[in-house]
Amino acid sequence: MAKKYLCLDTGGTSIKYAVCDENGVMLENGKTAVGKTLEGFLDQVEAIYKTVQPVEGIACSFPGEVHSEEGIIYGISAVEQLHKCPLKKLISERCGSKKVSMVNDANAAALGEAWLGVGKKHKNIAFVIVGSGVGGAVIENGELYPGTTMNKAEIGNFPMGGIKDGVLLCWSYFTLEQEARRYSKACGKQVDGKELMELAGQGVKEADAAVKEFLHYMAVGCVNVQFAYDPEIIAIGGGISGNPQIMEDIRRTYKELVKGQQMEYLQPEIVACEKGNDANLLGALHYFLKYEK
Repeated sequence: MAKKYLCLDTGGTSIKYAVCDENGVMLENGKTAVGKTLEGFLDQVEAIYKTVQPVEGIACSFPGEVHSEEGIIYGISAVEQLHKCPLKKLISERCGSKKVSMVNDANAAALGEAWLGVGKKHKNIAFVIVGSGVGGAVIENGELYPGTTMNKAEIGNFPMGGIKDGVLLCWSYFTLEQEARRYSKACGKQVDGKELMELAGQGVKEADAAVKEFLHYMAVGCVNVQFAYDPEIIAIGGGISGNPQIMEDIRRTYKELVKGQQMEYLQPEIVACEKGNDANLLGALHYFLKYEK
């Protein structure tokens, strides 16, 4: 009988979960709101675990500075209620003393795509995961290297020039979602990234400027990523990766940005990730199977 594993992908608002076999085949999956306290979160994880037994272990993906071996999230995430506690140990105690692994969500997405998605034919891949901010991960020679402080490829912190209200402007400031939030505040009407794109297409000047700013900094970021890591491909994930027009606009903007410049010779292959919302779950499982000691 094939072994089964519980995979959990925790974000700021929800816990996605799946039961997978060791080949990454999803046997069942679901989603629930994330607990607002540590105890509330552990209660939810225990409840999920009890409905999916038997499983061999629990593979987790979390945002933030995840120290996998220690099993602690030290900060910089949307789940502050889970910071600076022995989270891996606590989950295991609630779930029959099962083996538990933890990995950063961007690293999980990279591992999932490298294992079963867009990167499975490549050994050197840079991942750009775009949501409300920008996350990143790098696969080098087929392996994940999170760095000395678990901050390698935290590309959302790449400075993009300038300071506003005393804050250094970084790549995460210029995502499509952030552009939509600033546009909404300025015009007094709530819009999301998709609606901002639609307004730009209709010729609304302010919306068009916001979208162009987003595309410009996506291109700048990809230049930085290419020179920093020299990957075979730059794989873009997150919600925007499912929009072929946005992907083509990013490629076009990149070419326009470097045209006539010293770095024009370097034209990276910019591709969309394939596994969507499943990438983090699959990557968490791959980390459990390959890297967890």
